[in-house]
Amino acid sequence: MDAKTFFRELKRRNVYKVAVAYAVMAWLLIEAASLLLSGHEERTSVVTALVVILAVGFIVALYISWAFEATPQGMKRTENVPTDAVLPSWSPRKFAAFIILVAALAASLLVFDLVRSRTKPTSSPPTVAP
Repeated sequence: MDAKTFFRELKRRNVYKVAVAYAVMAWLLIEAASLLLSGHEERTSVVTALVVILAVGFIVALYISWAFEATPQGMKRTENVPTDAVLPSWSPRKFAAFIILVAALAASLLVFDLVRSRTKPTSSPPTVAP
């Protein structure tokens, strides 16, 4: 399989759409978790674990989008679905609107976190009296 055929097959199987949607949703989850855990000591370890879990999930999601097709009868192996079958999918306009909405929500969480962290007074470490 040459590169042109491979990329055309990626597009036909909607692997690009799954990758973009998963990446944007993962970014939103990471931003939300970071914002919700901003006052806790274990924030970095929880966010790191979440990033690792989402990275593994990204690989699984790409494999599933490559190997399976969503049909009206349920998930089927790609080999069992004719190449000329008409499958339900989102219109490009709806997909773009979804991605832009989720990305805007994630960006607003990021901005909120940055603004909030700048306005917080920094507390000095406790000192021990002799």
